[in-house]
Parts: sequence; structure tokens; C-alpha cells
Amino acid sequence: MGLQSEDFGLRPHDNFTVIRHFDLTQHHLDILNRLFTPLTGPNAIGVYHYLNQFVAQQSSDVLTHYIIMSELKINLIDFRKSMDLLEAIGLVQSYAKHDEQLSSFVYKLVQPPSAKQFFNDPMLSVYLFSEVSKQRYLQLKQYFETHDDVNLAQYQNITRKFTDVFKVPRHSVNEDTQHIQGEETYDGVDLSEIKFDFELLYDLLESHFVSKQIITQDAKALIIQLATLYGLTPEAMKRIILKSITSAQELSFEELRKQARSYYLIEHEQQYPSLQVKENDNKVSISQSTDVTTQESKADDWLEQLETTSPIDMLVSWSESEPTFKQKLMVEELIEREKLPFGVINILLQFVMLKEDMKLPKSYIFEVASNWKKLGIKTAKQAYEHAKKVNQLKTNQSSNEKGKATYRQQQLPSREMTPKWLEERDNPQYQNKDTVDEDFERDKEAFLKELKETWKEGDE
Repeated sequence: MGLQSEDFGLRPHDNFTVIRHFDLTQHHLDILNRLFTPLTGPNAIGVYHYLNQFVAQQSSDVLTHYIIMSELKINLIDFRKSMDLLEAIGLVQSYAKHDEQLSSFVYKLVQPPSAKQFFNDPMLSVYLFSEVSKQRYLQLKQYFETHDDVNLAQYQNITRKFTDVFKVPRHSVNEDTQHIQGEETYDGVDLSEIKFDFELLYDLLESHFVSKQIITQDAKALIIQLATLYGLTPEAMKRIILKSITSAQELSFEELRKQARSYYLIEHEQQYPSLQVKENDNKVSISQSTDVTTQESKADDWLEQLETTSPIDMLVSWSESEPTFKQKLMVEELIEREKLPFGVINILLQFVMLKEDMKLPKSYIFEVASNWKKLGIKTAKQAYEHAKKVNQLKTNQSSNEKGKATYRQQQLPSREMTPKWLEERDNPQYQNKDTVDEDFERDKEAFLKELKETWKEGDE
């Protein structure tokens, strides 16, 4: 399961470190690109490759998640989706440490399995087969097969052992090697949370005079994999095991895999199981948890979107043009210096643009940011309410100067980032909704119109 917001709130200014305890070779890259990409998609594998560059980073360098968002052009929700896939497939392990002001994350890259491990893993191989065509599967398998020039079946291994050549010391050397870091291999898909009723399976086998001793620890691991992959019950597994016992009364793992696969195909009209992602597990809230009841509000829906939208992306949508290089540097400096969440910065930039005729004066932006930070504003909702409050004060002071001009309202470019009240602003039915929506609509209109008309520098 991926990191969830209530336990691991991930924010842009949280730092991260990437570690790797193996040498990434061309063979590993082939495994990732050819075998894992069809399972996780290119975005997740791309994140794996991207994180690899930070392994050699100096320990004194501070890396924040804003770097990932800026360079990959994604928000933290999409980043966590990719990390969920990498963690679930066994290629990344994530660790977190939290304090009151900051969270630190360590992303550990796991060595990909060898081609032999991959194709011998019943889950990985079957899911790959279900994602690609049979011809492509055979092509991939053939690509990774190694062909020996000489058949060694008729030969005897006469290789010398270490003790055959070198003298062994009389006294053993007791060295402390616990701090020596060795390579860590791929452990496969983590199924530790999967429960299988082995006691029932033992009882079913004993009714056929088969001892439970036939089920070794390795056999248990394989049975759990096959039961998870094919959705097998103890009764079905009993039938499969009975067909997989050799004449020497041993359990053939190869036959066990074949029989389990055949059983599933017969039950499912020759259709292999496919790898499917849980929809709910990827809904990760990045900044601060939002109350379930308030999410039904259109205002909170809009503010929640601002919490996870990069300020650069917001500027592109509001100005309908790419920010200048100096503006981007200014935003990055603002994020690093004030450590304000994206939602607050987005409201702040909108506040200044409306006040300064869509301009972004650096000194004024930093002045407002410093003031908001001193006031303890930490969410987009708090920033929005504060801006409305200041606007209302100014409106009361200059009510006789109200203008009648209306200004085109800006909206974020993607569908998921567009506030619902903007999409429905011309719908007559929407204008006749309950009093709460009408009040919000009036507040929103006043917020956009009066800032432009009446605010002057120094009001904040």
C-alpha cells in the first residue's frame, strides 16, 4: 500500500534522499524497460530512472520535492501514484521521518530481478503475458535467454575449490562486518499481508493420505503467490497439488505452476489475469487533510485543487503565457525562502496579479508573503479568507467608488483543476441554488472585481 495522507503528509518543501546499494548495469536497464514497463507504465519507470540521478548527490545538498515537481512537470499526487506502483512491484522502498516543521523521506532503489528470476516468478511472468501479446512475450523471453555453446550435461565439474589451492589459517579472524554494505537483491512482490488457510489445506491433503511435510517453506511461498494470482481456495489448491506430486512423492514446483495456470484458464475461458490498480489507494491528499463534509463545497473543491497545483502552472493558466525566466526564479526563491505551501502561494500570486494589473513585482510579493507567514496562514482556504477580509475592509472604505466593469475570470487549464463554480457560472439553474452557493458566488465576484478596482499598494 502506498503512503497515505493521514500518516505521511507529503508537501513540496519536504526533503528527500535517494540511496542505492547496487551498481545499475545495462542488463538492469533492459529488465526495467522491456519487462517492467508493460506492468507499471512508462511514467513509473521514468520516475525510477529520474530518482537514480540523486544517488551520488552530496549529503550536504538539500533536495526538496519541489525539484521533482518542477523538473518532471507533475504534481505530488501523480508522483505518489508512480511511487505506489514502484513500491508495490518491489522496485522501491520508501521511509519517512516526521517532526513538527518538516518531513524527510528516503527512497531506496531496489535492484531489479534477473531475467531468470522474472520469468520464474509466477506473478510477474503471468501479468506480463496478459499485458503483451503471446508473440511479444516469446520475443522478450528469447531476448533474455542465454545459450551455452557447449552442452555440459555429459561433463563432470572438476573445478578446484578454495581449500584445494590456498592454505586455510589456523585461527579464524573474527572481524566486525555488520557495517559493510552489500548488494541487496530483488525479493519479489511483497505478499506478507496475504493470508492463506494452510491448516485447512493440510487437512484436505491428509484425507488423500498426503503428508503436510510435502509443503516446505519454499512451497508455501509459491502457494501464496499462486493463490493470490489466480484467486485459489484451499480446495482448489489441494486438487492442483495432487496433480503436481512426482513419483518420488515430492512436489514439483514447475508442475504446480502449470496446473494452477491450467485450472485458472479453464475457469476463466482461457483469459489470463491482468494487473489492475486499486482506484481508491491512489487518492493521496498532499498538503493538509480536508474534512469529508467540506469537500462537498465548491469553494473547498477549488481551494483543494490550488493546494496541489504548482505556482508555475497556475501562472501559465492565469496569464495564458509562459512566465519569464526571472519570474520562475522569483517563484522558486519564494518557495524556498518562505516555506509556504502551494495553496497559499497560488492565492498570494493571484492576489498580487489582480491588484497590480497582472504584474508580479518581486518586492511587493515578498512583503505580502512575509506578512502572511507572520499571520500563520498555512492553507489556501486561510489565505482566501484573509484576502476576502482585507477586500471587504477596503470595499467598506470606498463603497462610493465601486465600478460596474466586470473582468474575465481566469481558470486552470486542465479539467481536474477547473473550479466547478467557473464551469457553471452561466447556467441559470446554478444561479438559483441554495443560499450558501449564492453567498459564495457573490463573494467570489466581489473578490475578483474589487481587488482590481480598489486595492492600492500598502493596503496589506
